Amino acid sequence: MSTWYYAGVERQPLGPLSTDELKQYFRSERIALDTLVWRDGMMQWRPLADLVQQLDLLEVPRPAPFDAAPTFASGPDLPPMPASAPSPPAATLPDTDDTRPALPPAPEPAHEAPTPAGGRAVFNLGSDPSPTPVYERPEIIQRMAVTASSESTVARNPYLAARAPLQAEPSFVADQDVVYAGFWKRVAATIIDGFILSLVVGLCGELFGMILSDLAGGGELATAITTSLCTIALNALYFAWFHSTFNYATPGKMAIGIKVVRSHGEPISFLRALARFFATILSTLTFCIGYLMAAFTARKQSLHDVICDTVVVDKWAYTTEPERQRTELGAVAIVVLALYGLILVAGVVLIFFVIGLAATAQRFG
Repeated sequence: MSTWYYAGVERQPLGPLSTDELKQYFRSERIALDTLVWRDGMMQWRPLADLVQQLDLLEVPRPAPFDAAPTFASGPDLPPMPASAPSPPAATLPDTDDTRPALPPAPEPAHEAPTPAGGRAVFNLGSDPSPTPVYERPEIIQRMAVTASSESTVARNPYLAARAPLQAEPSFVADQDVVYAGFWKRVAATIIDGFILSLVVGLCGELFGMILSDLAGGGELATAITTSLCTIALNALYFAWFHSTFNYATPGKMAIGIKVVRSHGEPISFLRALARFFATILSTLTFCIGYLMAAFTARKQSLHDVICDTVVVDKWAYTTEPERQRTELGAVAIVVLALYGLILVAGVVLIFFVIGLAATAQRFG
């Protein structure tokens, strides 16, 4: 059985409801056709009007008899009904003293089919008009009304070609509640990005540094300098390119479900993202106090966010579906932080073990 949710007056999700309960809410007018509903498996929230036929919310009127005009709640403009033929006038008698009542008019002779001659079939090409024209038949009127008043049915037809709107939706929606990414979400994203950078960017930077140093004919010092410069350049391109494209987030931020935008929700440009990367140097030079600011500021901004007018928010912030934002850490962030904590503890234990082992060897040596 499907589990449904519907949007309240303040656009908060309410539920869960079964399909029968959802129908009962509609019949009791607690929800209307313009109420947004959602269930597991749907890509996005949709008005209840789009699911009328799927849920059988509105009963289709039965066709009326042929001698009665059908009535519908709404439908296209229909042609007027043809006027019925006037009845023939009653026969009148001449002015006489005869007081006998007037005789009724003689009935018209019925059209009879000609008698076949010689065993051959004779077809009559002419016939009386149908008592109900085709365009006035109830089933035809009903079909026209459903076709004209239900464009959503056409949109849901799986056999029609896909159609796209002429204008794309805006990239952000302002003036809404925003969930800012907290300190620990940003730490988890930094751990993931640091792992990627150490494996890919570190190796590429060292390779490019050695190549450039060999081309320039330098020694070990030149190799170290070119390797450091290439690593910094690749790190800057990594953060600037990801923050200004795709989902405005690096792979680490995408895994956690956060993104970087301007203070009012607009996407950041490549140059601003590049400046934000170099502004992180100031956050590092302040003994990482610039990073710790994200745990105490109102909008969870670090020092480099304040400098570059950026914020880190939930991935559904400033979109058409702000109700999907989440304030909790999430499973990915919890797992990453737990693993990183275990690695740190294991590293500290290993260091003390090595120090103790060296001290023991020196004592007995």
